[in-house]
This record gives sequence, structure tokens and C-alpha cells, in this order.
Amino acid sequence: MGDVLIGHDVATILLIDGLSGHFSWLWDNLSQALAIVARNWMFILIGVVAGMIIGTIPGMGGVVVLTILLPFTLGLDQFQAFTLLSAGIGATTFSGSITAILINTPGSASNAATLIDGYPLTQKGESVTAITVSSISSATGAILASVIFILALPLMINLVLLFGPGQIAWIILWALIIIPFIVADRPLYGVLTAAIGAMVAFVGLAPQTAEPRYTLGQLILYDGVELVAMLIGLFALAEIVRISSLDRNTIVDFERIEMDGSIAKGVQVMLEHKWLWFKSSIIGLVVGAIPGAGGSAAAFISYAQAAQSSKHPEEFGKGSYEGIIAPESANDAKDGGQLFPTLGLGVPGSGTMAIFLGAMLMHGVFPGPSVLTQETHLVLVIAIALVMSNILTSIIGLLAAEQLTAVLKVPIPLLLTAITVLALTAVFIVRGSALDVLIAILFAVIGVILIYLKISRVPFLIAFILASILEHNYHLAMRFNSGSATLAFFSGTTNLVLIAFFAVSMLMFFLPGGKILDRFM
Repeated sequence: MGDVLIGHDVATILLIDGLSGHFSWLWDNLSQALAIVARNWMFILIGVVAGMIIGTIPGMGGVVVLTILLPFTLGLDQFQAFTLLSAGIGATTFSGSITAILINTPGSASNAATLIDGYPLTQKGESVTAITVSSISSATGAILASVIFILALPLMINLVLLFGPGQIAWIILWALIIIPFIVADRPLYGVLTAAIGAMVAFVGLAPQTAEPRYTLGQLILYDGVELVAMLIGLFALAEIVRISSLDRNTIVDFERIEMDGSIAKGVQVMLEHKWLWFKSSIIGLVVGAIPGAGGSAAAFISYAQAAQSSKHPEEFGKGSYEGIIAPESANDAKDGGQLFPTLGLGVPGSGTMAIFLGAMLMHGVFPGPSVLTQETHLVLVIAIALVMSNILTSIIGLLAAEQLTAVLKVPIPLLLTAITVLALTAVFIVRGSALDVLIAILFAVIGVILIYLKISRVPFLIAFILASILEHNYHLAMRFNSGSATLAFFSGTTNLVLIAFFAVSMLMFFLPGGKILDRFM
């Protein structure tokens, strides 16, 4: 209850002082956050290097990067940990575009739109120009989105304080049901994997009664399934098995890359298309704030609008610089957009942000309105680290793009052995338990099965993270309302509005003509 009161005090101060109080409060917190980031600059560098190296490997996107980095944050304080993780996110988002442009192989699905025009430009001898355009678009898109997030923070605090535990529980329940439909190619399987993920999240002692749930008599499971073991098995180890099954010695077969073009020309191209950059960045920011939409949606929506509004639409797909500016600006801006629902409401915008939520739980930070009011410095550190990592990543990518692709020519057995040893070591150091290693291997088997059945693993991950947050808010709401479910969840204007929104969104999905129904048919 104390957290809620302090949060309302912050909101009251901002409302009473008006615009001047808004900026004064923001500047005081921002200056302290900048000082914190400056002290932890080494963690930005480590996160950027790890994110760029791993992020260039196809399939090893932000989810895998955070999965591998997460256990190494346990010995760090909150600011160090989230500086490192934020830097990993920023680095991975851009690094996948380097391979998309140079060798026609995107590092992640969100970079797929970039290769449509990026690789044709490399074939035309404009690879340096294309990477320059991509690096500037990525860095400035991330900067714009993060600045908007920071400036909107006081307004967000006033908004999210309308939501208590009961309202957050409704939002989390909505996310648990809707997001699996959005992120999965086959909604039915998305729901089933999400249901399994939620069940696995309930393994351990019940928080209210301390009764064992699904522990199979294993004492180590009384603390629940270890998040790091599950993540590394389901994503990192499963991707390692997938890559090892490729019928070649290296991840990608390609000859020597010719680095032609110029940085100056890339800068000129950006200046000529500054409005396209701005429009695409705003699209990325908005799409990123929609739970479940992700980077691929932001990139392709921006690419489509760029093609429709271009004076030369016939050049798209043949080497148009606009075809790089649009998706790369949106792809990096979406990271700033994802901070709104992830930090403010505890609803992840993607699989990467679901892991970010899990990291917050591991470090004793519970996502939701209290984060914005009680952990304001941490929120600002995350946003600043995201900006700094994008700037650093773009500079490194511009100067060492050819060298970064060298990781793709390392023999698969050598590369994957190193990653496997690192991943399993990370699992073991969390609790020092060999059982966690076995759990990681078990989830690796599950992950491989899902990969070859072409079933998305993201709904499982999101449900695993959100289930514990839903349970926490449910019990808080019941406690604050003397055990009355009616008062907790069905009384008050905010609850009624959320229930109506819940009902309307479900009807839009399932009534005849709804997208989900069409995908089932």
C-alpha cells in the first residue's frame, strides 16, 4: 500500500506544479540516471559486443542474446544488470541488418525487410552506402523513440496510477489470451503452448499457502522452474541443434565481400529522406507499443508505407535506399515503443521484452505502475542505455561490418561448441544445481520439437512470465478488497472499461470476418 501512496504523491506533485514541475522533476531524475549510465559504461560496451557478435548469427536474435546474458547479471546490481541487457537489445536490433545487406541473410526476422533492397544495393557496389543509411536510420530511430518515451514519462505515471492490482490483472489476462493469437502463425497451437507455459510457471510453492504444486517430490523445484534454465534450453540450445543440422560446414556460404560505396553518400541520402525517417520512426514507436506486434510488423508496415508514398515505387526491391531507411528506422524505434507497455503495465511487446520482464523479476523489480514511480532512475537508465548502445552499435557496424560477418565463416562445430559451453555454464552458476542443467536439456528437446513442427515458442515464454505476474496481482487485489472478487475485479469505472475492451477485442478476433477466425478456417 505504501508504494501506491508514494506513487500518487509523485503524480500529485506533477499535476500541481504543471509544466514547469514536469520538466524540473524529469531533469532531476534524468541527470542522476545519466550519471549512473556514465559509471557503468563498461556494461554498455560488453552488451554491445555480445549483441553484435551473437546477433549476426541467423536465428540468434534478441531472445537468445538476452537468454545468454541474463545469468551473468545475477552478481550485478540493478543498474549494471539492466544497462547490460538494454545494450544487448540495442546491439542485436541493428546487427542483423549488416548480414541482410552484405550477404542476403537477416540476423533475425525483424531484419528481413531490409534485405529486400539492402542486398541489391550491395550487388550494385553500394554496400558501404547502404550500411551507412542503415546505421544512421537505426541510431536516430532509437534516439527519437527513447526521447519521446522519456518526455512522456511524467504523463505515463499519471496514467498508469489509474490501474491498481485488479486492473493490472485484467490487462495481463487479456495479454495472456490475445498475444498467443497474434504472435503465432497457427493460433490454436499458440494457445496450447501458452497454456503449457502458464502451467510450468505454477510449478513450485503456492505463494499464499506454501503448498507444493507439480514439484514431483523434488526439493529444488519448490522454488519453481528456473527461468534461466528454461530460457537457455528452449531458445539457445534449441537454436544450436537447429544450426548444427544444417548440411554445411559454416552457417552461411559466401565469398569475400566487396565493401564499396561511401559514408558521405549515405549521409546525403539520409538528409534527402529525413521525413521518411521521421514517419517510419513514429510508425515503429506506435507498433512497438502494441503487445505482440514485434519488430517484423513494424519493419514491414513501414516498408509498405514507404513504397506507397515514394516518388519512385518502381525502384523498391531493386536497390532503393528508401527500402532501408523505412524498416531500419521503425525496427529500432519499436524498442522505445515497447518500453511503454513493458515497464508501465508489465505486458511485454515481444519475446525479447518477455525475457526483460523475467530479468526484472529476478532482480526484485516487479513490473507495473510502481516501477515508474519507485524505480524512476532505473527506467531512465534503461532508456538511456538503449540510446547509447544504438549509437555505439551503429558506429562499430559502420567501421567493422565486414569483420563482423567473419563469425558466420567459423566452422559450425567450433562455434556451437563454444556457445553450448557458455550456455550450460550460465545455467549451472545460477543455483549450482546439475538438475537445472537437465531441465535446460529437457526444454532444449521441447524447443527442437517445436522448431521442426514450425510452432512458435514465444507464446510459451510470454505465458511463463505473465502467469506469475497475474497470480501476484490477483492476490494483491483480493487482499486490498477484503477477499471480495466483486470489489476487486467488477466494480469501478476502470474495471468496467477494461472488461468492455476485453469483450470487444475478443469479438473482433472471433466473429465471422475476424482475422483469427479466418486463420482457423
